[in-house]
Amino acid sequence: MKEVLSVTNLGQSFNGTQVLEGVSFSLAAGERLAVLGSSGSGKTTLLRLIAGLEAPGCGDIRIVGRAASRAGEVLIPPERREVALVFQGLALFPHLNALDQIAFAARGRGGIKQARILLERIGLGHRATARLDQLSGGERQRIGLARALAQEPKLILMDEPFASLDDAKRAEMRDLLRSLLGAQEATLVLVTHSRDDALDLAQRVLVLDCGRPAACGLLENVLVCPRHVAAVRALGLGQVVEGEVTEAGAAQTAFGKVTTMKTKPGRVKLLVRPGQPGIVADHEGVEVEVVSIELRPPEAREVRRIAVVQVTGQLLRLLVHNSSLSVGDRVRIRIDHPCEIIEG
Repeated sequence: MKEVLSVTNLGQSFNGTQVLEGVSFSLAAGERLAVLGSSGSGKTTLLRLIAGLEAPGCGDIRIVGRAASRAGEVLIPPERREVALVFQGLALFPHLNALDQIAFAARGRGGIKQARILLERIGLGHRATARLDQLSGGERQRIGLARALAQEPKLILMDEPFASLDDAKRAEMRDLLRSLLGAQEATLVLVTHSRDDALDLAQRVLVLDCGRPAACGLLENVLVCPRHVAAVRALGLGQVVEGEVTEAGAAQTAFGKVTTMKTKPGRVKLLVRPGQPGIVADHEGVEVEVVSIELRPPEAREVRRIAVVQVTGQLLRLLVHNSSLSVGDRVRIRIDHPCEIIEG
């Protein structure tokens, strides 16, 4: 497939502070990348560099095979990059109705006719004459997406576009976006704090930690083998537990001895996924206290329960099948499965 975006060794600093460093990835036509990370990790800076709103401190950016930016230079200005931007604020025009918002972006590309087609595709054909103050938050989000697609971009950059929506509306918007992108074969870079956004929309993921890549690659691969604390937290994969390797292939933790792949003695960080610990008989494992019970959406009509337990102030989540378990109960658990060693 044709490469749409290539980012190589990208870096940026402000007032002597490095905010982005060593970021490299590429995306083919139609691929979707989710960029995750805590606040201040460099996500928005990355989008601004790709959009051409800033020149990078180092590295280079290529868009559809053309050199777009390199260290200290913006080679192709934002308006000539075939890139559409959708930021959280949307920046819709307060004096234009819904149809004209989209038609403005589609000038020279079919104008009003294309705008009407896009309005129908986003389910707002009946709201063509509605002013901005007459549109709901979800309707404004749809208009923002349609306006971006009206530009027929090769690449769409989105920065927390669904942050103001409730969970139901977010899911609805993800479904709509996936459908629109599939029809237009546009490539997407989505900055988000939401694991659900990433899981629903992306094939690839980039997790930033203090400006550096903590994980980058196919989403499925990162889910299976995250390797870094920041990736574990961004994707909600489990708990990070510290331990001490005291013998080959085993580490001692607050939750008992666990199997690891490490053979050299020393401190380690271990990923414990909710399905790994299990409740055991009274004479086995380590005693813990149940501090809360969380419910998860049912699978095959069976409601999933997550028990949050603690020992010596450390918390751990585990899947439980005992519906009678209550807060304050004391049970014994054991981590039977090998734990992954992670960095960070």
